Amino acid sequence: MNTRWPGVRANVHFLAQGNALLERMRDEDYNRSRPGWSPVGAQFRHVIEHYQSFCAGLPDRRVDYDARAHNALIETCRTHAIDVAGTLQEQLETIGHLPDDFTIVIQMNSGGDAEGIPDWRSSSIGRELQFLSSHTVHHYALIKLLLEGLGIDAGPEFGVAPSTLAYERARALCAR
Repeated sequence: MNTRWPGVRANVHFLAQGNALLERMRDEDYNRSRPGWSPVGAQFRHVIEHYQSFCAGLPDRRVDYDARAHNALIETCRTHAIDVAGTLQEQLETIGHLPDDFTIVIQMNSGGDAEGIPDWRSSSIGRELQFLSSHTVHHYALIKLLLEGLGIDAGPEFGVAPSTLAYERARALCAR
């Protein structure tokens, strides 16, 4: 496991956490949704495609989060999503050879530009790994709510930020 980039460990953990949940799910639950919500598969696809954008952009130092494929197979086939997420874990673990100051530019429509003009901004691998962690936890929280509505328990740590888990553990220790 890559120890040079703490963000790599966190993101590999989150992808593995997602895969563990997907392994326990039924295909019909992956594709079912609550009224007004995207299905669980659409949420996982969205998360996975952000990781794909990140990994695909590293060689050219240009990560375009808007250039996602919206791959229907990831969205509708639970086992394919598991395979793709596993591959992404392996890809993330290979970036440890890059220097600490490895800079990249990113593109992501923030919604503020109605004309759709690309907005490339400087960033770093470390910062983007932080973004991916936060983004993943956010969508996992939505997945957890979707699954609760279907009567499926995603587990107490799924969709909960690491800082929240640390706070809750510290609070429990103080309560003793």
